[in-house]
Amino acid sequence: MGIFRAVISSAILVIFIYVAHQLTRFTDFTWLGQSMIVSFLILLFSMVIGTFLFFFKERSVEANPWRDRLINASLTAMAYINFLITLVILRDVFAFADNIFTSLPIEGLYSSHATTTLLSIPVLLLLIGNLVVQTGPIIKTLSLKFKNLPPELEGLRIVHVTDLHIGATMPLRFIRKLVSRMTDLKPDLVVFTGDILDGFAAKHTAEFNILRTLKAPHGIFYVPGNHEYYWDIHSGLQAFRDAGFHVLLNDTVNIKKGASLLQVMGTPDPAARAFDMEGPNFPRLKSQLIPESFKLGLIHQPFLAPKAQELGVDLLLAGHTHGGQFFPWNWLIVFFQKYSKGHYRLGNMQLYVNQGTGYWGPQLRLGTYCELTEIVLRKG
Repeated sequence: MGIFRAVISSAILVIFIYVAHQLTRFTDFTWLGQSMIVSFLILLFSMVIGTFLFFFKERSVEANPWRDRLINASLTAMAYINFLITLVILRDVFAFADNIFTSLPIEGLYSSHATTTLLSIPVLLLLIGNLVVQTGPIIKTLSLKFKNLPPELEGLRIVHVTDLHIGATMPLRFIRKLVSRMTDLKPDLVVFTGDILDGFAAKHTAEFNILRTLKAPHGIFYVPGNHEYYWDIHSGLQAFRDAGFHVLLNDTVNIKKGASLLQVMGTPDPAARAFDMEGPNFPRLKSQLIPESFKLGLIHQPFLAPKAQELGVDLLLAGHTHGGQFFPWNWLIVFFQKYSKGHYRLGNMQLYVNQGTGYWGPQLRLGTYCELTEIVLRKG
């Protein structure tokens, strides 16, 4: 862990040097103006590095409001830096391309006025991104057709939640808004596909008390994501069980509806293995399956989809990717995740990747939104 922290801190330092250089070296700022920019960047980067190092050391389950505010401020600083770096790189790439191909007069790009604008744009992006989060989860409804859907499952409504990340930066009002909208949908079945909890369960009893009010005739099902394993996974899983959730760890639950059988199966995240716990066990799941059933699979990371397809899963629900969450990662996510968000077909199996009902880190989404998915099963 010490080596990991050193590598990350060194990478942040290199980025700082690049950004500071590009924002001051070619501008017509006075010495005082350049010093103010560098000092501002030192403050932002120090907040990110300092909180990063402290975060991995401080593991108290006691509530510390000042700590949560510090983390929130540092994550906001991280988002600002993200936008600033992106803009600086785009400016440099444009200038480089112009120097090779067109030779247009671009001196104005590096003027004090342009640099001030460059430093201001991230603030606007932060405000817009935060406004997206403040609106709460947006309901996305889609009908999925299956040739093998049993008649009694026609019109079954599934509500899908993923990547809520209940933690230091998630306000209670967001959870209340989510549960209210879920309740209004009157789902037959509710599923949570991981990274719902991103902190010690003992710190979030208020959130679990709200989640406890959820109701669905055919049950509420949950599989853990990678983040739950970072925060005492055993107490976290128990908190979900106490809230009335069916926790699926390579398990299958059979739901009879008339003469039809729906099997809901779920796997833990591969991160479990790093904590000496069982990870995804598809042979074990296969032994529980009944050929004539309609099979609903729950996983956290969508790269496991081909394994689920081999089992004959009909509908697989996943999360993890956040759809990139904010610019520019919402554009780059496709290079890291084959199934980044939305609907996919793998042979006879359909996969849906929810882009995340909450958010990780800073309270913002830009180019994505907080998604609450309602899936209606149809024959066809």
